[in-house]
Amino acid sequence: MIFRAFLTLFILMLAFPQADAQDIIHKHNGEVIEVYIVDISPGVIKFKKFEKPQGSVFSIARDQVEKIVYQNGKILTFEDEKTTDEPMDRSLEIIPEKPSPRFGWDIGIGPSSIRGEGGFEGSKPQLATNIGASFTLPIGRNNSLYLGANILSLGCGFEDIDVIIEDGSRVEITNANEDLGYLGLLVMDRFFLNSKQNYYIEGGGYASLLINASTAGEAEITDTIGRVTSGVFNESLVEFYKSYDLGLAVGLGGRIPLDKIDKWHLVVGARFYYGLTNIAEPIPVSGLEDYRESNIFGFFFVGADIPTKTKQ
Repeated sequence: MIFRAFLTLFILMLAFPQADAQDIIHKHNGEVIEVYIVDISPGVIKFKKFEKPQGSVFSIARDQVEKIVYQNGKILTFEDEKTTDEPMDRSLEIIPEKPSPRFGWDIGIGPSSIRGEGGFEGSKPQLATNIGASFTLPIGRNNSLYLGANILSLGCGFEDIDVIIEDGSRVEITNANEDLGYLGLLVMDRFFLNSKQNYYIEGGGYASLLINASTAGEAEITDTIGRVTSGVFNESLVEFYKSYDLGLAVGLGGRIPLDKIDKWHLVVGARFYYGLTNIAEPIPVSGLEDYRESNIFGFFFVGADIPTKTKQ
């Protein structure tokens, strides 16, 4: 019986080696807690209650603790930590830092058309594309200056044309369109709608330099004696257009983090452009002196951005 009692006591001592000693947490508000310290991390102290050493693990914010007195007499102080009476779960709160500048790129696709006034009829939208790079510079907690450089492919299609010209010949034009290529610069204010900068609206202006302009389609000519000539055409229109275009741009979008340290973000959005410039050169033809053309286009785009500085 004595041997069995001794063996039982020995097993209990192995199972609870700290039963006669404990760590003590001293809080800034004067409260003292007897515990077993499990882990100390930069923001949180984890412990088990002294009376339940095999129980659940609890947490307390480090900035609530003045010092810890270990069972062996060692003292760990937190004199540089700020005192706070906030609830315990505040220890896990992440205070957003000032965002860093970001580089990015995007590709887009959408509708494009040319608005004509003073004699221009029958245009219809066609597909436009965009390839761009960007730099976003924070100018406040929620505002950023967005600078973008883009290669734009714009233009419009035309309704089929069937006319009789002065000499009596008949001209039919089908599947015709205009293509305009620009190198553009975009300057906008981007306003983020939440602190993590996941959603935004933006607005500003753009300036574009004309790279190329052309028209293409199919033509069929029937002369006055019934002879038919048909074929495709592709002609340059650079001399008929001004070398620049200016206008306004507005958009909205979202940023989706792709990693835990907020290094890469997937960016998706939509942007609408409204041209303010008459992009057509003056036409020295009676009745077309007031002829105007201006670009209207938009894109649904997807891309990515990467900050110049990431969270540690």
